[in-house]
Amino acid sequence: MSRDVLSKRPALRRLVYKAMAFVAGRLPMPFTRILSVIVSSLMWALDPRGRKAVACNLAHFIPASCPEARSRAVRHAYRSFAAQLSEGLRIDRLPDWYLAADRLALIDPWRVFARRPLAGPAILVTVHSNWELMLAATHRLRLIEQVEAISLSHGDPAIDHLFERKRGQVGCRSLLLDRAPLAALRALKAGRILGILADRDYTGNGVRVPFAGHSMVLPLGPAALAAQTGAPIIPMYLVRTGPTSFGLIVDKPLHADPALPKQHQVVSLTEQLANVLTRFVAAAPSQWVAFHDAWRS
Repeated sequence: MSRDVLSKRPALRRLVYKAMAFVAGRLPMPFTRILSVIVSSLMWALDPRGRKAVACNLAHFIPASCPEARSRAVRHAYRSFAAQLSEGLRIDRLPDWYLAADRLALIDPWRVFARRPLAGPAILVTVHSNWELMLAATHRLRLIEQVEAISLSHGDPAIDHLFERKRGQVGCRSLLLDRAPLAALRALKAGRILGILADRDYTGNGVRVPFAGHSMVLPLGPAALAAQTGAPIIPMYLVRTGPTSFGLIVDKPLHADPALPKQHQVVSLTEQLANVLTRFVAAAPSQWVAFHDAWRS
């Protein structure tokens, strides 16, 4: 069923999301994984435009000399997306073993979380890769008590509420993008922790910086907020290391340089952040959710 059909029929779209959430939350995890493999295979087979876009994106990370590896990565990207969607729809009902200590490794060389929970203000940033599950992981490890995450609306208050309710069970409160600028600034000034997906500019007001050897427009929000408030930007990345094992990587915090003009601070911080995010995606390119031309404005 195409996304165009669902977008034109909000009641049907709402029903599909609720059905997916019900199935994801009620089936045992092994069966959910099997179902996600079946669904992802159908998605891959029926989406030639998406396959082409994913292949173009992965070309920035997998050399042309490895066409078979790139082809496998494209197919794995669909499987990874289906797994991430099923996990996101049940982050409030994950079995205890799924993110147990022997399956979830915290890689924190800069000792950002030496003291838990992390005290704000701070800006946690990541990419579109296992981001919903990362909320559950930080909650399970008690790294933070509460995060306010900037979220893109699904265009339907009922669907937004569905995700808000599930995220709330893992210590996350959503700030919809259209209300985020002022709310995010207030949250940081109040000493709270903010969460931002920093690899995609949804507002059209981003800054163009080098990314994986080419230029990409990234949102200026993380850098602008850091320059305004002095809060550190903490890059984090949840990578799947096996069928049911994960690594939570915490990179070096980035700080604004108050000696620079605000505009230069924003550009410099965004360039530094782009370098970190490039490394994140390169570590597991097929886990990056990007079914569009990511380098096109």
